[in-house]
Amino acid sequence: MVRNSFTLFETILSITVLIIIISGFLNSTYYDEKSINNSDLLNTLENKFTSNNYDSLLTTSSKIKITKNHHKKEELIVKKHTFENEDIKIYKYEK
Repeated sequence: MVRNSFTLFETILSITVLIIIISGFLNSTYYDEKSINNSDLLNTLENKFTSNNYDSLLTTSSKIKITKNHHKKEELIVKKHTFENEDIKIYKYEK
C-alpha cells in the first residue's frame, strides 16, 4: 500500500521541529544587538587610539617608578587615557 499524505502526528511533529529551529535562530547570540554595538564602539575607540585623538576620553597624569636591574630607579610622568562604560574598560598609557 502506498501512502500519499502525512498523518496528523507527522504534521504536528514537523511543526514542532520547525518552531524549535526558528526560535533557536531568533535567540542566538549572533543577532545580539548589544554585542554589535560594542564591536562598533571598540572599532571607534581603536581608531581614536591609533590617530591619537583623545578628545572624548578621560585623561589623567601620574608619576610611576620603574626599577631596572634591581637597583636603577627611574621616575616617569605618564598620561593615562581612559574610556569606561558598563561593558568596556580601556586605557592607554603614554609617555
